[in-house]
Amino acid sequence: MTETNGDAALLPERLDGRIHPDWCLDDWAGRLLDEAGVGVTILDRSGVVLYYNKWASEHLDRRPEYIGGDVRERHRRAVTNPRFNAMLGLFENGRTEPVRYVARPYGKTTILVTVSPIRVQGELVGFSQIVLLKDEVQDLCRRFDESGRESFERDVLPDGRGRTSSPVAPAQ
Repeated sequence: MTETNGDAALLPERLDGRIHPDWCLDDWAGRLLDEAGVGVTILDRSGVVLYYNKWASEHLDRRPEYIGGDVRERHRRAVTNPRFNAMLGLFENGRTEPVRYVARPYGKTTILVTVSPIRVQGELVGFSQIVLLKDEVQDLCRRFDESGRESFERDVLPDGRGRTSSPVAPAQ
């Protein structure tokens, strides 16, 4: 697949050699975001909701009518918007590292949030918000602490040892 954008060669992933030279991330980006297994919301630099993935619609307060609206209109607590504005200000003033925090916006559900700036050719164009459910992360860590990767092998791999079928006896 070839890039159609003349600036594609200047993308950081190309310059850093982090992408196959014959592959275009744009072709898969939508599927990647929708099937990532975490909540993804994309905002423009002023806080307007541009996109949210399926996971976010199933676990967070995300609805089609929110697209094109200011995210601040959806915050339920008065203290949230000043904090949100301060965070955006950090990115506008040059912060490149993500901001991570824990929140409980829906009462009982605690979420782990990472907000990162999105820059195109050095210009801040928006923000990504990645959300995990605290309970899911804690359960995964607990299982690992109790049995290491055995729980993964037991729960995910077909025979619990990484083999998909019975071993074949060596030929005589």
